Amino acid sequence: MCLSTAYLERKGRREVIMEEVAKVGLRGDEVVLEDLFGKSIRTGARLSEVDLMEHVLVLEEPHELPEALRKAKEFHGHLGPMVTLGLRMGRVISEKMGSEPFSYRITAFTGPKPPLSCLVDGLQLSTPCTVGNGGIRIEDGGELRAVAEMEGRRLEVSVKEEIRDKVAKEYDPEHEEVLPLKLWAMSDEELFDLEESVLV
Repeated sequence: MCLSTAYLERKGRREVIMEEVAKVGLRGDEVVLEDLFGKSIRTGARLSEVDLMEHVLVLEEPHELPEALRKAKEFHGHLGPMVTLGLRMGRVISEKMGSEPFSYRITAFTGPKPPLSCLVDGLQLSTPCTVGNGGIRIEDGGELRAVAEMEGRRLEVSVKEEIRDKVAKEYDPEHEEVLPLKLWAMSDEELFDLEESVLV
C-alpha cells in the first residue's frame, strides 16, 4: 500500500501536517486528509502539488487577498480576471478624472453578458460611477474598453491585446484567484492603452 506525507507550505518552508495519508477529499473550499486509521484533518489550504512517485502532497497556506480584491469578490460573487481588470481600469479613470460623484460618465463597450460585462462591476467599485446612479452605460461591442467623459475631457482606456491573450491562455476557474493576483500586481502601462483628448 502506498501512503503519502502531507506538507503545509508556509512562507517558503514545509512542515508535516499528516503522515500516512490514505485518502484526500475536496469539500467546497476545504481539503480533507484522512490517514490509514481514519483520523482526518480539514484545512482551508490549497492543494498545490501531488507527487505520486515520491508519495508527497503539498498544500499552500491560504493567502490574504488585498482589500480591494476581497471587496470585489464579495460584491461580484467570485474573483475573476475581468472584475480585476475593471478595478484597475477604474483606478486609472479615477486618478485622471477624479472621484467626485456625477462629475463624469463612463461608457463600457463590453456588452451586457459575462464574462466581459464583469469588467463593469470592477468599474463600479473603483469609480464614483455606477449603473444605478446613471454614471455607467453599457454598450454592445464585446470589447474590454471604457470611455470616461466630462465637460472638456475624454479618456479612453482599453485592455492591451497581450493581456487579453494572457487571460484566454492562463485563466483557470479551478484556481481562479491566481491570475487576478498577477494582474493586480502589474503596472497600468502593462495592462492598458490610454487615449486622452480635450473636447471643445
